[in-house]
Amino acid sequence: MKPSFPKKHSRSTSPRRSSASFSDPLKIKLAGKDDAPLSMSQLRDGLYETVRRLLPYDKHYRVKRAAIYLTVIDENGQPVQLSPSGEWTIYPYLCAAEDFDT
Repeated sequence: MKPSFPKKHSRSTSPRRSSASFSDPLKIKLAGKDDAPLSMSQLRDGLYETVRRLLPYDKHYRVKRAAIYLTVIDENGQPVQLSPSGEWTIYPYLCAAEDFDT
């Protein structure tokens, strides 16, 4: 008869999330091949692709807030600022006065 030893229980790590919950924001990542920096035209194409993928949801949903964080670099790989404040706020809609101001 074999001696029985207590079973070793492996320590569990924090459980991995199998899917996002309804309250989690949608994360969209744009990445260059092999994590190379994106050119401005590649960024533009990635943003267009993002909009294309969101089009089916246009009639049923709205976006509460969108934030895009960019680390812009020069040809030497050094970070640069595109504005003194480091922030742009873009309002992608026209007010009624702007619609009729021609």
